[in-house]
Amino acid sequence: MGLPAARGNRYNVTVSRAFLPCRRAAPAHNGSSPFPSAMPDLPNAPPTPELPADAPPSSAPWVSTQTEMEAAARPQRTRVFRVRMRTGHVRVAGVTYFHATQASTTDSRVEHLYRVQLSWLAEIDPRDGKSQRFAERSSTGRATNALQFRVLEMATDGRLVSAARLGPKGQILAEPTGLGLMSLLRALLVEWVAARHPDATVLTGSLYQVDVPGEKEMELRDAFFARSGFTVRPTSGGGGTFFARSVRELKTTWNTDKVQELTAPLLAEAVSAQIEAPLLRQQIAALQDQLTLAIKEKRATEVLSRVWLAITVLAVIFGLVFGIQPRLG
Repeated sequence: MGLPAARGNRYNVTVSRAFLPCRRAAPAHNGSSPFPSAMPDLPNAPPTPELPADAPPSSAPWVSTQTEMEAAARPQRTRVFRVRMRTGHVRVAGVTYFHATQASTTDSRVEHLYRVQLSWLAEIDPRDGKSQRFAERSSTGRATNALQFRVLEMATDGRLVSAARLGPKGQILAEPTGLGLMSLLRALLVEWVAARHPDATVLTGSLYQVDVPGEKEMELRDAFFARSGFTVRPTSGGGGTFFARSVRELKTTWNTDKVQELTAPLLAEAVSAQIEAPLLRQQIAALQDQLTLAIKEKRATEVLSRVWLAITVLAVIFGLVFGIQPRLG
């Protein structure tokens, strides 16, 4: 027996043994439609992806809407990371874990939202120890430097099935780019979700973007999904699809040459270094002053030695010419 359509969905959904693609409601039998025949397309609306024959469905009978789940999500924990910038500076970032749960009141469906959001905390110049603080607030209201999974669990035919959708928009959006931020967030998110829903099927997502990226950006995007463990099916024009048989097939590693987690010992070391930095600078300045003075003294000693050598040579010459025995010393 089919389950009722989820609140906020504009589709009639029937679920039997697995998650099936959602289909639009059929028109009235008399052929008439309450909507105009020439309905303009909504702006910025991605087209429905063409599903490969072996791909999972692209929709699920969600309990709530994505906006409602994001608004209900609450922070669970925060981890701190050090990111190497191209300028040689070091940035400190906090990654906050958000979670929300919504259960259906009519059937066995339970929806979860798992989200990891990166926020910049500070930037440090290792050359002089100067630092700059950032005032970014960690929230679920932005898509930049964030990844999330909506996971739907439900019982069917006596067994529990689950599906996950990658978000917030199914795309990668990092700022700045090229630092390994999205690989880090993907690794943390997959590690978190795979521990709770390892068999959840990752629903087919679209690679379509409103602002068509250049060829280089598309290659980086496709490479990110492929390295992450997704099956990628690109199409001409920059579109395509991605999916995974289960969350546990995705990667939980990132580029540690670019990003390192600041554990408690490393944090203590960093704080100690910040405290000792002014003292070290004073010591370095004192050593530089001592070196400058020593160089000056060395030069003066060299001049006196040369004068004394010249006097000694002259005394020897006078002694040889006039028979004078000079007393030196």
